[in-house]
Amino acid sequence: MSRPIHAVTLLAALASVAFTSAGRAADAAAKPKDETVQLDKFAVIADKQANFSLPLDAVAGTGSRLGLANRDLPASVSVITQEVIQLRGLRTAVEAVEAAVGMTGGTQFGSIPGYSTRGFSANNITVMRDGIRQNTASQSSRQIDAFNLDRVEILKGPSSLMFGEGALGGAVNYVSKAPDRRFRGEAFASLGAWNTVRLGFGLGGPIVQDVLSYRFDVSHASTDGYVDRNGQDYTGFSGALGWQITPKLTLTAYSTYLRDSVESYYGTPVIYDAVVNTTAPVQTQEVRKVNTATDRLINPRIDARARRTNYNIEDNFAKTENSFHRVRADFAATPGIDVRNEAYVATQLLKWRNLENNTWNPVTQRVDLGEFALIYRDDLLVGDRFDVTFKSDLAGRKNRLLIGGDVSRNDLTRGSTPGNVATTLPSASLLAPTPVNGPAVRVVKTARIAIKTAALFVEDVLDITPQLKLVGGLRYDDIVVQRDTLANPTTTPATPFSTFEKTYRPWTGRAGAVWSATRELNLYASYSRAAEPVTQLVSLTSARADFSLQKGRQFEVGAKQTFWNGKADATLAFFDIEKKDLLTQTVVNGVRVSQQIGAIVSRGAELALALSPGDGWRIEANAAYTEAEYRDFNENLGAGVVSRAGNTPPAVPEWVANLFVAKKFGHALTLSGGPRHVARRAANNNNGIWSPGYTTLDAAASYAWERWTFTLRGRNLLDREYEDFPTAAGAMRRLADPRNAELTVRLAF
Repeated sequence: MSRPIHAVTLLAALASVAFTSAGRAADAAAKPKDETVQLDKFAVIADKQANFSLPLDAVAGTGSRLGLANRDLPASVSVITQEVIQLRGLRTAVEAVEAAVGMTGGTQFGSIPGYSTRGFSANNITVMRDGIRQNTASQSSRQIDAFNLDRVEILKGPSSLMFGEGALGGAVNYVSKAPDRRFRGEAFASLGAWNTVRLGFGLGGPIVQDVLSYRFDVSHASTDGYVDRNGQDYTGFSGALGWQITPKLTLTAYSTYLRDSVESYYGTPVIYDAVVNTTAPVQTQEVRKVNTATDRLINPRIDARARRTNYNIEDNFAKTENSFHRVRADFAATPGIDVRNEAYVATQLLKWRNLENNTWNPVTQRVDLGEFALIYRDDLLVGDRFDVTFKSDLAGRKNRLLIGGDVSRNDLTRGSTPGNVATTLPSASLLAPTPVNGPAVRVVKTARIAIKTAALFVEDVLDITPQLKLVGGLRYDDIVVQRDTLANPTTTPATPFSTFEKTYRPWTGRAGAVWSATRELNLYASYSRAAEPVTQLVSLTSARADFSLQKGRQFEVGAKQTFWNGKADATLAFFDIEKKDLLTQTVVNGVRVSQQIGAIVSRGAELALALSPGDGWRIEANAAYTEAEYRDFNENLGAGVVSRAGNTPPAVPEWVANLFVAKKFGHALTLSGGPRHVARRAANNNNGIWSPGYTTLDAAASYAWERWTFTLRGRNLLDREYEDFPTAAGAMRRLADPRNAELTVRLAF
């Protein structure tokens, strides 16, 4: 376990020395002894902020509310700007996130995006819109077009200080476009394989100069999908209005509306010859249907002839409407006091009808179909966030202190499949299934949940010396969950109405130090804590009322450096994360009991490098290594308790690496592209099923003519067969698209 980490530590240290030495050598080569070359600092900084994912001089609100530059944060933050999104042809927020170091993502069942980083995935990664979290990712996250975003910010590691319970692995924040103070507009149209069409139009500028300004964007995307019966339709609208009431007071209103309708593709069944029960005393091959909790597959593979087949029911659908609204007031009360308030509202309406599992049966040589599910969600989140920043001296040292609070109420209605409905259907042919409709039933509303949160938080940055900063914060949450049971979907008739209530009061935070070793090199160290319930709050019931919150902590050290006359930025980070108090099963005196003694530990390193060497070149590379495993964690399999200690958590790759290179020829032609590598990932806690690793290659050629840009882009040019995001739902893989191309026309005015 320690050897790979030591190797990575040595490798990264050598890399750090190498890029420092290379920077100094380049500086020396570029400047004769008697001549000083001075670059336009602000032009270089602005270019890097717009066009790279680790702009060290940019301010990322996801990392801190204190307005600190990225290089002054004792944490790892990536920023994917709209310029990066356009240059790389990133169509969705998921693709934008994957441009950041160490991030993997994909679209899961019913078009639900999911992410993984630093050994954690799914609901351990908080997904937000402008710092507002509707719910956990599996409950509210939807696929969105990246055109509507100003940028995507990613904060690594425990992030409860910023966003409350959850966020043990990190946080992804979709940031809306702000009102424009100068007039500008853009439009694009894109055509791709399988009748894929994307359209976008945006406009912004002043209404009354220096008083009123606006911005609005609308996007639409539709596709038939490579897989049969996988039509998808996405529409997004976002708008912002800014009002400079006085030189000291600004009001800004934001609204976003998202709508999607998807015919779901759940996955292609993995063909296998036999299975081996890894928990049996004698492990022999058996020809039978897989038990994903215990078995390892023999000769797993995808039948290429079934690559485009969809095994979902004929009348499947997943439809949602999401909206986000907020009004922000910024008031510079005095030169040393800034006041900020945000009132926000978010809604979600989801309707879902799908058959969610298809598994190969080697005995019958057919595909078994199951897990018919109806889902209904109707959510309303209302809240207000307030903070005051004090800029002053403390014992003669420069200090910035922020004190704030957040109050919110999330009302959620849930519905599911009636309990007297069969959830399995007759098996289907692998190559020629006959689509059938699901049962003729309607969803049953099962519960109303209210989650009331009141939080207090404080952040502070103190300059101990001109070179040393202490940066930290503390947060207290009072969370009350009330669940009113309307019906029990497992029985008929419904059980009587009942009410359950649970309160949590966690303390979380972060403490760190940043040392400016030189004007261009910052070294940092930090410790952060987070907390989350044993199950997502919306699903919390009296059966788990006695369990405390799971705790997470991270130690991180790293370096952030600019070199080569400002033409290069680099970051290096080492992390050690532990998530403990996992709910696990043990046997005491022959009785099976649940205890909070399980843990996940994750250690690794991340290295990112961005270069703009001139002559039209732009290069960005990053790599992340992660070791993650369960500790003292057991699962109840019904027939017994099985230890998962030493196993790798699902969806966690050991290596993730990206390389992107762009070269501009003259004023018109740009060639760009690069490979992406993701190592294999476990598909379940048993580690008997794995999603193979893969390397893909994208490339593009763009031609600019006046205000027009024409781009021909090829994706997955190596035509790799791979799963974009593994899940533990069974022996099936939700395969990404094969090799394809698209043509995009963009107008800026």
